[in-house]
Amino acid sequence: MKKKAINIVWFKRDLRLTDHEPLYYALQSELPLLLIYIFEPSVMAYHDSDVRHWRFVFESLKEMNERLKTTNTQIYIFHNEAKEVFEMLAYQFNIHSIFSSEEIGNGLTYERDKAMKILFSNNHILWNEYQTNGIVRGLKTRQNWEKLWENQMTKQQNLVKENAVSYTHLTLPTNREV
Repeated sequence: MKKKAINIVWFKRDLRLTDHEPLYYALQSELPLLLIYIFEPSVMAYHDSDVRHWRFVFESLKEMNERLKTTNTQIYIFHNEAKEVFEMLAYQFNIHSIFSSEEIGNGLTYERDKAMKILFSNNHILWNEYQTNGIVRGLKTRQNWEKLWENQMTKQQNLVKENAVSYTHLTLPTNREV
């Protein structure tokens, strides 16, 4: 059975549609898009987590999905570790690329992202991460940091015109639970 080729937009701490650089670039592709958010139990249970934050995330996703109804798509919400979610999606689809923001969170999400980079690479999945703020991940020295910060903070925003977006609607098969 030939799996359907798709791209994925992985929403993390970047819960918005209009000024979402990963979504902007994902929409340039001809492949169908799957929009996802993952409530990861390890991240939710981490010591810097709070139920108020997760309530905000859930309410934000509800509002985003309400706005997406006019485009006949949705953000699929998963409750599992990212690795398991992406393994399940790779089982069901031929994932070409994943688009997400670089998450600047805590040590747990940083280690998760390093593990995801290996998983994606091993499965020949291109991961396009976009910087959303002045923090430059993985710098060995701050020598050029000011210039990097200035470039990031003054670059032109790539805005998604929500009413002009045409998504290819995807439905997840239900033969495997996450």
